[in-house]
Amino acid sequence: MPEVHVAVAQQLPDFVDLEFARRLEMAETILPDCVEALRRYGPSMPVAAEEIAGGVAFFGGLDYPANQIVGMGLYGAVTADDMDRVEHFFRSRGVASTIVVSPLADMSLPALLGERGYRIAEFNSVLIRRINSEEPFDPPPGIVIDRVTPQTVSPWMRAIAKGFSQEITVAEEVFGGFAALPGALTFLARIEDKVVGGCGGCVIPEARIAALFGTATLPEFRQRGVQSALIALRLHEAAKAGCEYAVVSTNPGSGSQRNMERRGFRVAYTKLVMTREWPETATGEMS
Repeated sequence: MPEVHVAVAQQLPDFVDLEFARRLEMAETILPDCVEALRRYGPSMPVAAEEIAGGVAFFGGLDYPANQIVGMGLYGAVTADDMDRVEHFFRSRGVASTIVVSPLADMSLPALLGERGYRIAEFNSVLIRRINSEEPFDPPPGIVIDRVTPQTVSPWMRAIAKGFSQEITVAEEVFGGFAALPGALTFLARIEDKVVGGCGGCVIPEARIAALFGTATLPEFRQRGVQSALIALRLHEAAKAGCEYAVVSTNPGSGSQRNMERRGFRVAYTKLVMTREWPETATGEMS
């Protein structure tokens, strides 16, 4: 019987095994060329990254919303020395140690997290959608979508930050680096010449995936097809770039997850975001 189950799994076109999970996790991994692009975009930003135990730890500044390590444990066992390196990376920069844990990671990782007192900070649903060779793009009348340029990056950042403000407060400058990423899929939407929304994303050629993120619409312009058009355009561009899958992470049960599932995405797996606070990060003082 085990042989039958394996044969069936191998026939599933979207079956998420360890190899596929490694590809998908690249959607949230800050790769070396991304680090260099971010440094060129903001030379004064304290950007830092370090490869540890198959993952990449990233720090973008004290107020950056995603100081974390992604991909850890997907390429083998994690050791106590690996954990020491991760914790030093974050603690030395004055932030909590935050580890995004894939359910396909080696079991040595959750064991070490339990020993060191990590807590669950949040869950992330990873959704995937196979990309067709020809993805249609036909925005509704009245909506104009353009790629972000150096001249339009400021209104684009403001629109995304304001669009997210009902759920989370993020400084608009945080989004600027997204437009500098290699293979960036950053677009802004206009209605009557007003910037009403925007999105981010990037093509990762080596994984043949397109990562989608940062989609937001100003509250007063919702329910008019802006978000659907932004998603469709990124899928269209990803198809032209030869991508096989699109991937996006959302909060489980959120409106974002519902919107993505309506557009053909499905949950591949759910990740845990685990964190360990330090006394000095809680008070804002470094020892």
